[in-house]
Amino acid sequence: MLNWLKRVPESQGWIQKIGEIAVRQHTFMPRMIDLEVSRVCNLSCPACMRRADSSLAQSRKETSFCTLERFKEIYKEIPTLGTLNFMGDGEPLMNKELNDIIHYASLKDIHTVLTTNATLVTSSDVLYWTKNKVYRIHASVDAAGKELYEGIRVGADWRKTMENLKLIGASGIPFCINVVLTKQNIHEMPHMIRLCKEVNATEVTFLMPICTYGDDRDVRPDYSRENLSRFLETQRLCNDLGIKWIFPLTLNPTFRRFSFPFIRPQISIEGDLFACCYSLGRGKVWYEGHGYEVPDYNMGNMFKEGFHEVWHNEGFSEIRRIYKESEVKRGTVISRQELLNRTKEAMESTNGSKYDHCKICLARWGMACS
Repeated sequence: MLNWLKRVPESQGWIQKIGEIAVRQHTFMPRMIDLEVSRVCNLSCPACMRRADSSLAQSRKETSFCTLERFKEIYKEIPTLGTLNFMGDGEPLMNKELNDIIHYASLKDIHTVLTTNATLVTSSDVLYWTKNKVYRIHASVDAAGKELYEGIRVGADWRKTMENLKLIGASGIPFCINVVLTKQNIHEMPHMIRLCKEVNATEVTFLMPICTYGDDRDVRPDYSRENLSRFLETQRLCNDLGIKWIFPLTLNPTFRRFSFPFIRPQISIEGDLFACCYSLGRGKVWYEGHGYEVPDYNMGNMFKEGFHEVWHNEGFSEIRRIYKESEVKRGTVISRQELLNRTKEAMESTNGSKYDHCKICLARWGMACS
């Protein structure tokens, strides 16, 4: 029974739906976690939250990496763990113990999901991952040609990244290209699909940026006829080339049903628990030219208080209640102005919950990377 529960988050179709319904009725111990494994990156991307968000910069602590011993402590607290997702604002491959963590996880029948900028990947890494239950690899690329890519991913080499993407694509591990859409690169959407085909990636995820560093209207793509035509062209190309578009978004807010606070906590290097990866130290986010303070979503420390105690505390319970009460039908589309109105109402309310930000979460509405 335990092994079946451990597999639920990575199952597909009706099994996943049954699993989601079950956990929303009763919050079991998690089968999946997002683990901050690195706070260090080899690139200097201008819009990266790791560099631009003052709250993240101020909260940086001396520890830069999650160690194997620290992960063993986490597993001891969460024996139901079945999928380990490496997340955070650093590059996982900067952590010299990353493959040791992956190997230990595989010994415990834990599959891992890796998100990387793909600049540091080696052939020996890829071979190791094929033997140690790496379940999926997401590569963040953001452009389909040398000039724009190296302008966005400052410090990266286009030729080397392409070599690494092809290494991953040839491994047989399910492979997805992540693209954060901005005004700078939205014209490349169709080209990104052709890039997926070239490197043997079977999936693509287009995401909106989390704007923590200034007016989002300078960054987020406009709702325009030209951009809408790009979406349609990209969708047709996905169908023609057999590339699966994960989390299909539109240029207007589109509701996506998340289960993060129910089944999948974000865990920092220090053991602090957050309701989701979007809430980790965001400080302030911008939407349609308005900046809003994001409350502190640190739910507590699992090593000081115990994982079970934090996972079932009042903060998590309140967030789960708000999630349930504020849900609408998956795929519901509203205008950007309507989401802005709802955001103002929630943020300016003086008699609501500290966590009312969840009601208008930009990630839930497809307007921010998640």
